[in-house]
Amino acid sequence: MAVPSVFEVVVPDSIWVTERPVWFSGVRLRSRTTVVRLSGDALWVHSPCPPTDDVCAALDGLGEVRWIVVPNRFHHLQAPATAARYPNALVVGPKSAQSRNPHVSLTMSADDPAYVRSTPELTPIQLQGVPFLDETVFFHPASGSLIAADLLVSACARDHWTWRTAARILGRYGKVRTPPDVKFHTRASTAVAESMAQIRALPLQRILVAHADPITDRPVQLLAEAWDFAIPSRLG
Repeated sequence: MAVPSVFEVVVPDSIWVTERPVWFSGVRLRSRTTVVRLSGDALWVHSPCPPTDDVCAALDGLGEVRWIVVPNRFHHLQAPATAARYPNALVVGPKSAQSRNPHVSLTMSADDPAYVRSTPELTPIQLQGVPFLDETVFFHPASGSLIAADLLVSACARDHWTWRTAARILGRYGKVRTPPDVKFHTRASTAVAESMAQIRALPLQRILVAHADPITDRPVQLLAEAWDFAIPSRLG
């Protein structure tokens, strides 16, 4: 039987994504899982989706799941089930996710030297100054891809009517912005400015986030505009 076409190719032989619907605050979003193939056919699974038989068959066709990544304190829901399906995989994420979900069993954090040494194909960057998210983003230099969860958000015609409606009200329809709750809980700080400067200095070709289409047109500029509110005026 052919492996189901669950994943869409973003970068041939390197990066794949899949989407599933999730309900959050009364709207239905598209939530993305990103898979990166590392050396030795090791798979790195970011913000895992439910490990259905179809998903697992597709993953097994790509390589061996060795890393399950919880990118921030919110994207943890499917990590326990994925870890149960792949017991030899290591789970990477912030302790804040574990405190929100006692079923999450973390192996290490993204800044653990053992993790960094084991995944040289990806550069972790902690998003400083945003404890509400406690997110680490990951840069894949070989493809110029920044992989994140709630760094940015946007709605388009492909989205459910509930999110399209809310996004128009919130100024996120057809526009790349920070998620509304992230903006509400974030204050301008030098910490945010330093993180943004570090990310903006990367040779970005695309930004992959959980709740928007891949951002390939002017990714650095759109990132800067979305986070401008959190940059102190003296540093802007």
